[in-house]
Amino acid sequence: MATNFPSSLDTLTNPTPTTSMSGSLSHAGQHSDLNDAVEALQAKVGADSSAVTSSHDYKIADHASRLTTLEGAAGSGLVLVSRTTIGTAVSSVTVSDAFSTDYDNYKICITLESASAAAYLEVQLGSTTTGYYGLSIGGSYPDFSASAVKYGFTNQANWHNYMSYSSTGGAGTLELQSPYLSQRTFSQHQFSHTGGMNSASGYLNDTTSYSSITFLPSSGTLTGGTIDVYGYVKL
Repeated sequence: MATNFPSSLDTLTNPTPTTSMSGSLSHAGQHSDLNDAVEALQAKVGADSSAVTSSHDYKIADHASRLTTLEGAAGSGLVLVSRTTIGTAVSSVTVSDAFSTDYDNYKICITLESASAAAYLEVQLGSTTTGYYGLSIGGSYPDFSASAVKYGFTNQANWHNYMSYSSTGGAGTLELQSPYLSQRTFSQHQFSHTGGMNSASGYLNDTTSYSSITFLPSSGTLTGGTIDVYGYVKL
């Protein structure tokens, strides 16, 4: 018989010392059935560097970086989900497939190399343009007390005036809780640049599940840098 694997498991007949090796259970048939089953197993597992997309070897190689990171996840608690490069003179940067059922909470590290002018990074989840609430505070170097500014907003089109940067860029982190879950998403950030710094917190007042996030300059364009999305491991 030909092997049924991998669509289903084979039921092979084991001969005994008194089994007649003729007819439906011939000696040659036993070897043929075993060969067919072994070949099917090899095809399923795959040779080294297999290009067969259904083979285990291909799937493991395709996800090698994620598997390697997960092996060390108990120590770091964070897994790199994606890295997005900021282009030249762009008016927005969208990270698609940033959030999934794999993680509930996320850390996003942003490095901006330059901008057409000093402005703010505004943040939008999915295509939602309503229901954003937040509060930010910031100031300039070297005397924060003399230049401190606070800004609050309710039910806006995005988390706006959220991350300040200068024409020479800036860097910071954004923490998000529950963007993919069907509940409110909460956010906190710290951002600094050559002119000063600011921090903020907020929430999105809906229970939509989001997989993408977009960063938009409040004016002008952005050039260069990276946006790294990390997921907090659920142990």
